[in-house]
Amino acid sequence: MNSRDRVFAAVGGEPADRRAFSLVLSLYGARLTGCSLSAYYAEPERYLAGQQAVVDLVDPDILFAPFALPLEARAFGCTMKHFDTAPPNIVRPACKGLSDLEALLRPDPATDPGLRYLVESTRLLSRAFGGEKPIAALLTSPMDLPALLVTIDEWIEALLFNPGARDELFRRTSDHFVALASALFEAGASFVAIPAMFTNPHFFTPQLIRDHIVPPLALAFARLPGPIVFHHGGNPLAAHLHLFTALPNVAGFALDHRDSFAEARALVGGRPVLMGNLSGPHLPGLSPEQAYARTSAILAAMAGDPRFIFCTSSADVPWNTPPETIKAVGRAVRDAGAAGA
Repeated sequence: MNSRDRVFAAVGGEPADRRAFSLVLSLYGARLTGCSLSAYYAEPERYLAGQQAVVDLVDPDILFAPFALPLEARAFGCTMKHFDTAPPNIVRPACKGLSDLEALLRPDPATDPGLRYLVESTRLLSRAFGGEKPIAALLTSPMDLPALLVTIDEWIEALLFNPGARDELFRRTSDHFVALASALFEAGASFVAIPAMFTNPHFFTPQLIRDHIVPPLALAFARLPGPIVFHHGGNPLAAHLHLFTALPNVAGFALDHRDSFAEARALVGGRPVLMGNLSGPHLPGLSPEQAYARTSAILAAMAGDPRFIFCTSSADVPWNTPPETIKAVGRAVRDAGAAGA
């Protein structure tokens, strides 16, 4: 079986020669190729070279397009900063607040340099690997993007007390979400993964989520021409999955390393794919032996779930992770053998 076969076996709950796996190594390709991050997050050819190095290192079953959500915010007018060993981040919002929404730019994936980079990187990955490996594109949730555009405090104020500003912001980010997702699917993305923070009960009450967050999110998700993986966004999600199981086009959930997969499966039923459950940001602190043992333990615990894909949780695997630790994860997956047989 090749990687696509394994991943689609997991989607269908069918047996495979081994468990499908991946690690979020979007950033790590730059380390492997010695590429500056200012070039890596601007030139699709550099990104492709980095992911080829990732394949050479550990040969994951799923490859990730750039995990660089701030590029979307920059397209609206935010100020972005590059770092030497970490992905770019936003350092200034796009406008002065809810009374200044007209200052927001209207980004176009065909013309904005950062959005074109995301689309073209996905296209190059699909051309190089799409016949063998699924390509996952990363996309900001239309419920999260406003926090980058006007600050978290302003967005919470709009959600709770200013329906006019809330609706205007969500309309803009939802239209952008659909346009960029459509371009990514056209470029060859197999699915889009959407980190979602402002849908989590760590921020809002379940009732507010049901009444004011899930309905508009469902309208946006329904407009996408392909499948979605709903990503935990850095917070435990399993206990709250019942709030999101009816969202359209959601084929799976990427869970936090602190989540109980048994609890998640009990809430979502047998069909959706569950992804996780090794913390990517904690990998630098593990020796190869520890990474191998932890991966093996997760695989053993999930051996009875055919719709499970092993993957690192949370954000990118950090720059300072030893390559031998990453290789140990892949070795543990291959040594574990058949999945769902």
